[in-house]
Amino acid sequence: MGGILLYFPSKRDRWFFFIIWGTIAFINLLPLFLGDSTGNQFISSDTIVGSIFIVLISIPLIWIWFNTGYLIEASILKIKFGPFRWTIKITSINKINKVKHPFNAPALSVHRLELQYGNYDIVCVSPKNIGQFIELLLRENPDIQVDEAIIQQND
Repeated sequence: MGGILLYFPSKRDRWFFFIIWGTIAFINLLPLFLGDSTGNQFISSDTIVGSIFIVLISIPLIWIWFNTGYLIEASILKIKFGPFRWTIKITSINKINKVKHPFNAPALSVHRLELQYGNYDIVCVSPKNIGQFIELLLRENPDIQVDEAIIQQND
């Protein structure tokens, strides 16, 4: 087809909110609790090294929170996870399974779709609107096998 252009933000679970924003708060507040008397001046926001440390942890987490999503454009699925990018030809997607796990993936929810593409490649995504996401993928590639649990859930 090639004419579809639609962006799907990642579904966000509360516990991902607490992990990401809790880490940011912890890193930024840590210097207040440690102080200089503990000998941990490295983590102090008063030092250049400490400030760089805080920024290097906080910025990527904020970027991931606000820039995780999936763009279907010209028969391509573009996955964004903060500074990380994947590009997958929709015609190379073989199968879509429903999975639930917290392991590393460009997703902010444990409720994920596992996309099997190419010969042995797998990526997990968590679009907010699963039904429309799968519908557009199938429009581009009707040969994709879709897990029966997904079909029943979206009926």
